[in-house]
Amino acid sequence: MVPVKLKLSNFTSYGDDAPELDFTNFHMAAISGQNGAGKSSLLDSITWCLWGTSRLGDSADQLVRLGQTTMVVEFSFELDGHIFTVKRARILKGGGSTSLELFSGSHNLTEGTIKATQQKIIDTLHLSYETFTNSAFLRQGHADEFTTKGPSDRKRILADILGLSHYDKLEEKAKEKVKEIETKLKLLEYQLLEIEAELSQKEAREKALTEAEAEAQKVEGQLKEVESQIKLIDKERELVTTKLQALEETKTRIEAAQKELTDLKTQISLKEKAQAEYQTILSQRETIELSFLQLQKLQEKKKGLESKRSELITVKDELASLQKQVLELEERRSKKVTLLEIDIKKLQTENEQYQKEVEHLKNHQNLCPTCGQTIGAAKNKEIITKDEAKLKENNDQLKTLQKSLGQVKAFIIPQFQQALEKEQAIQKLEEETKQWHLLNTEVANLEKYADLYTKLQQAATAVKAHQEIMEDLLKISQGKEAQIEKESQNLKEFTSYEEQLQETKNRLQAKETIKQELSQKALEYRSKVGEARSLRDKTLQLEDYKTEKETEKKKLQTEKEAFEELSLAFGKKGIQAMIIETAIPEIEDEANRLLDRLTEGRMKVRFETQRETKTKTNGEYGLVETLDIIISDEMGERPYEAYSGGEQFRVNFAIRLALSKLLTHRAGAKLQFLVIDEGFGTQDAQGRSRIVESMDAIKNDFEKILIITHLEELKEEFPVRVEVSKGPAGSTFEVVGV
Repeated sequence: MVPVKLKLSNFTSYGDDAPELDFTNFHMAAISGQNGAGKSSLLDSITWCLWGTSRLGDSADQLVRLGQTTMVVEFSFELDGHIFTVKRARILKGGGSTSLELFSGSHNLTEGTIKATQQKIIDTLHLSYETFTNSAFLRQGHADEFTTKGPSDRKRILADILGLSHYDKLEEKAKEKVKEIETKLKLLEYQLLEIEAELSQKEAREKALTEAEAEAQKVEGQLKEVESQIKLIDKERELVTTKLQALEETKTRIEAAQKELTDLKTQISLKEKAQAEYQTILSQRETIELSFLQLQKLQEKKKGLESKRSELITVKDELASLQKQVLELEERRSKKVTLLEIDIKKLQTENEQYQKEVEHLKNHQNLCPTCGQTIGAAKNKEIITKDEAKLKENNDQLKTLQKSLGQVKAFIIPQFQQALEKEQAIQKLEEETKQWHLLNTEVANLEKYADLYTKLQQAATAVKAHQEIMEDLLKISQGKEAQIEKESQNLKEFTSYEEQLQETKNRLQAKETIKQELSQKALEYRSKVGEARSLRDKTLQLEDYKTEKETEKKKLQTEKEAFEELSLAFGKKGIQAMIIETAIPEIEDEANRLLDRLTEGRMKVRFETQRETKTKTNGEYGLVETLDIIISDEMGERPYEAYSGGEQFRVNFAIRLALSKLLTHRAGAKLQFLVIDEGFGTQDAQGRSRIVESMDAIKNDFEKILIITHLEELKEEFPVRVEVSKGPAGSTFEVVGV
């Protein structure tokens, strides 16, 4: 990653008008300024923009400039020939919200969520925040933390720098897996003990099954024997039942024949009675024929009278309707006459008033007839003229009303005349039908001869036929009597068969009781056999289950051994030691390469990972794991503390830079951007000058180098400076020397 441009707004002490930092204008520069001016904030803005975190942690709200609500940082960098831009913003309003965008040139690479976009940035850079701050960023006060620690701490720090904590987690997971498997193995041991306890009862269960099967077989045999006996008795019962059913049918036939015989005797009796009636009717032939003839004549006469009788009823109904209409019309005429008379009387009264008023005016010309006041001749004449006109008008109306009254009184109602005609017609019809009641009585007295005449007609032909039918009925009844006698002989055995059937049923019931008892026993023994077989099968299953659990136990033991080996492999003495052993030569070579430039070949470092113990074991010195730093110069090897501060810094700087390159390389990235925060206070003027010369010597190893310092004498050593200052409007900077 090579920085290109940095834009920031309202980030920490910087306002919304902060200048843009263009990294393309320089290769190496010093960021200078007073403490608290905002030097380190420039680097914080880069880390917050790229990874959402800074020296202050993951909280973005405390990075927003005091009094502002929106903070924005936009950072562009070059990677593998492509320009990428990351823009991150934080808004405090409405509970707070963050936005994150990623571009490659004009292409928007932003994902749907901040988390996904963040991961895309990390994947693009091949750097996490931790890797960056442990490699590209040499933080203030951390330059000598590796060399000043003890061997075990150095190993821990180197492990942290190399990211070996991942193997610690894997080791812990492997140990947890071992514990988990041990728990499972203990559970398996308990299960196998339980299985062994169950399997110890195998022989007893086999014996119990054999005994239960033998008992069940015995009861089953007894049950089959009883069922066979029941079948024989049931067949005997079916035979007796069949015979009884046949006798029942015979009994039914006898009862039917007896009923038919009774019906035949009833028919014979009825025929005899009918025959006697026919004889009686035949003896009254002359009387019946004469009476029937007289009945026919009277019925014919009655039919004629009934027609007139019907007409009489119709005319009476019509008369009643006409009379009702006459009454209604008379009532209406009466009301009209009354109204006309009232109107006439009213006009006559008015005329009398007008007449009196005229006579008064003619006799008393100067007085008003109504109020008695004096009036003039003209007014007198006017009133007389008016009253006479009114008298004439009323008289004309009176003539009209009196004429109408005369017409109404003289009007003859048409329905009245029709009613009179209907009354005359009724009188005539009543005269013509006055014999109807007497005739009706005579017909009623002779009506019985109509039935007798019909019977007489039948009797003439039916006497002989009835005689023949009676003879046939007698023959049939005699046959039925013979059938009844014959069928009754077979019924003598009915009682015997009934007793035999009852005895068979009793025996069958006794056997059924025995069968039920044996069935219950068989059911119980089947249950015992089922239970015993279930236990036996369970034992067989347990044997398979035991084999399965033993196989599982072996598998778990193999897994346990594997995870124990993995635990050792992931531990400090395993892969981690191997990685450190592999990394040490690389760190040593890179550190000596840099140290050679910084000291003109005077100083070298060497790492030892093992040394002999001070005491012997079994007569020999042993080896112990360590990480010692051996420093040498033209005077030979001396302890770290024996060197001057400037010399110590050069050693620290070379080792730290070597570690940074190693870490970046292992993260899959190339260390192209280097930031050094302070650390030069221990150097004298010559040492600082040599540091600057060394920086100049290694500048070709990096695309961009930033040195953060507040030492005036040091910043002057760098041709390009980013001078940071802070005023009332906030922090700002100026690039000098480009």
